[in-house]
Amino acid sequence: MEYKDYYKILGVARDASQKEIRKKYRKLAAKYHPDRNPDDDTAEAKFKEVGEAYEVLKDAEKRKLYDKVGADWKKYQQAGASADDFNWGQYARQGAHQHVNINMEDLFGGQVRSSGGSPFSSFFETLFGGGGDTFGNWQAAQSRQQKTRSRGKDIKADITIGLKDLYTETEKQFRIHGERGKVNIPAGIEEGKRLRLQGKGLPADGGGERGDLYLKVHIDIPEGFERRGNHIYQEVRLGLYTAVLGGELTVQTLKGKIKLDIPAGTQNGELFRLKGQGLPSFKNARVKGDYYLRMNVEIPEKLTTEEKELFRKLAEIREK
Repeated sequence: MEYKDYYKILGVARDASQKEIRKKYRKLAAKYHPDRNPDDDTAEAKFKEVGEAYEVLKDAEKRKLYDKVGADWKKYQQAGASADDFNWGQYARQGAHQHVNINMEDLFGGQVRSSGGSPFSSFFETLFGGGGDTFGNWQAAQSRQQKTRSRGKDIKADITIGLKDLYTETEKQFRIHGERGKVNIPAGIEEGKRLRLQGKGLPADGGGERGDLYLKVHIDIPEGFERRGNHIYQEVRLGLYTAVLGGELTVQTLKGKIKLDIPAGTQNGELFRLKGQGLPSFKNARVKGDYYLRMNVEIPEKLTTEEKELFRKLAEIREK
């Protein structure tokens, strides 16, 4: 076991306020939550580590003891030393009969996925208890339960959302095996990402635990649009005369109508950049891509006799 710097794990100063600690915890827990990183075991480990740090620093008594003991926790444990007359040995014995939970309701209001066993490190359990009878009995009960009750099968399914829906978190309804459900699609999610819905799979025989549902996300990209990471490219029709002479052009984008000032001599394929109007990043919604409008200059297909003559004269002028 080694000392864990809970302040460093949360990225806050040692004199950080409870508000700062809570805010940083929310941010990190959202970033590393297993449901947002179903294929990343390191994210789940980081998620538990962040929860452990928050469990200590959010509690005034635990934080006080942690600040006093710190890296010398072994010395305090062996000597039964105190922090402000706080008896280490007594606290550890009491802690062994306390059931300590990471409070995920602060952020998600739901349960935390766990691969089994205590969600806390051995350092935490030695310092604050919870590593004795409580967790031992819990693990034994889990083992007995797994032997007597089966688990339902996981389900894999596909869900499709529109490109426009990626600008914000979107709630989608689905129906699988006769059951209706809802799922929140994070903003900026990428094609092929999987969302895990715990306990939404098939039920087990004999009333055991239900399996999980894995939804594979597909993005419906309309014709004339292209997605490159968080950037969006849209094809825009531009009249020949406006391209040559310049003017104002109204464009219907995914975010609504905008007006562009088209300079004279605009070339076919030229890009107009709308900074920060692209999609939010899946991992950090505050980071946004750009929105590009690609001009497709339209050549008139049917010209009148007069128009043809005018173009001939224009060609003669350009050749001089």
